[in-house]
Amino acid sequence: MPLDWSPFLDLVRRRDRFLLLTHVRPDADALGSQIGMADLLRQLGKSARIVIGSTFPERYRFLDPDRGIERFAPGSDSFTTANAILILDTGTWGQLGDCGPPLRESSVPKLVIDHHATQNDLGGSRIVDVSAEATGRLVCSAFDLMQKTPSPAAAEALFAALAMDTGWFRHSSTDSDTFDLAAKLTGWGANPTRVFDELYERNSLARMRLQGRMLDRITLAHNGRVAYSEIFLKDFPETGAHPLDTEDFVQLLRSLEGVEVGVLLIEQLNGEVKVSFRSRGKVDVSKVAERFGGGGHRPAAGATLPGPIPEARAKVLDALA
Repeated sequence: MPLDWSPFLDLVRRRDRFLLLTHVRPDADALGSQIGMADLLRQLGKSARIVIGSTFPERYRFLDPDRGIERFAPGSDSFTTANAILILDTGTWGQLGDCGPPLRESSVPKLVIDHHATQNDLGGSRIVDVSAEATGRLVCSAFDLMQKTPSPAAAEALFAALAMDTGWFRHSSTDSDTFDLAAKLTGWGANPTRVFDELYERNSLARMRLQGRMLDRITLAHNGRVAYSEIFLKDFPETGAHPLDTEDFVQLLRSLEGVEVGVLLIEQLNGEVKVSFRSRGKVDVSKVAERFGGGGHRPAAGATLPGPIPEARAKVLDALA
């Protein structure tokens, strides 16, 4: 069934000051979707302000060289000056970080544009397509709808969104339409070589040292079908790494022969434990994550549990059993 874009068309017709939000620890799909949507809105004569509710990941700084994406802080006027809010690449309260409370209080129209199955009621309309390999695809559809073309910078951000959320075109969500869209974005100015180099060929020594600790702690469970590892708070100062450096580590756990599910547990400053799940597809890890208030996709999901790590680990392994 075709998506109903009427909520988006209605907002664009009636509103002119847009606030664009996404999830905490934003990845390439989250940031690329925000950058792409901002480009579209500005081409339509609207103002668009991009805000995130957590620290900006330096890995993706090349997508925002002018540092136009804002880190939300209490007292900011980002919510009070907007007359419409778009939430991209998430539809859950738990993923909004510091932007959650002011979003609850805001009375302006809200619209979620997302491809995740797990959705809360954020107080607005939703355009959700779980068959889309990335939210970036939905943003590209919005460009088509409005008969506009992304700028070269926006095309590159949207290419990064598409490439990263498909595991650089390796995940089962990749099909011929994915490559068709990648070709279009390349024609509009995206440079795949540069994107790959920025994302995968610029690891810091600190990140590599942290990865080494994670690999050294790999443990198998459930007859070798689950591989899990852990990262503790002390690992960050001891290696010089940042918590955002852990992105993609869980993929290495799933890559082990015979493993169906990889699980990475990361100790948080508040005592909680962030858990990332990756599945080869036989196990729907979004259902496991939902048991703990999280969510995601069948092959990739996440949740946050009370600590300490040994207790969180036991609950996760029991749920996976």
